[in-house]
Amino acid sequence: MTSQREVIQLVASECNCFADRFFAANNICFDDLATADVSQGEQRAEWFAVYKKFSEEAELTIQNALMLWGVVQAKAFEEDFVDAAQHSEALDGFLSLTDYGPFIRRMHEQVQQRREQDGKESEDDPRFADLAGTAACRPITPHTDGATHRRLSQLDLRLAEIELERNALLLERRRLVGRVVEPTTASALKREIELQRYRENVGLD
Repeated sequence: MTSQREVIQLVASECNCFADRFFAANNICFDDLATADVSQGEQRAEWFAVYKKFSEEAELTIQNALMLWGVVQAKAFEEDFVDAAQHSEALDGFLSLTDYGPFIRRMHEQVQQRREQDGKESEDDPRFADLAGTAACRPITPHTDGATHRRLSQLDLRLAEIELERNALLLERRRLVGRVVEPTTASALKREIELQRYRENVGLD
């Protein structure tokens, strides 16, 4: 049976892979981003629009990843999962990106990295391959039995492909009817982890 610590790492790996691809695919929109500090300089409307797009896609990504492992029901997280998450920093970076400030800092870093490539064509860099899809982001689920391991890999890949299409359709439909996808799952999980850490630090747990 996969431990909660392993589940945390697998969920974080999938979410971080999505974030890596998103920032690599969209940093071109931030060519004029001069500083990572959102309090310095004008923040363009198109930058915030990209941030909102990230928030929507990130929300669906983490929903799918958590649902895959059955650790969330109606924004209520399994106690063991939250307990494992508070002792791990695996999800911290991804969850922080749903706030605008950390998002801009990460994007500024991505822009600087791209500029340092000295104009090298992005298609020659394997980090930029297959930016549009997220199916390859789903990590391999470990299992000691070879046949089970292979079947899990097949199921995970197929589920990721279905979720990718579902996310695109859902986002388009939400936008057409004027209902945005709010990062409620990411925000709720972040609050739960922070609360659990606070309780442990002050000896309430």
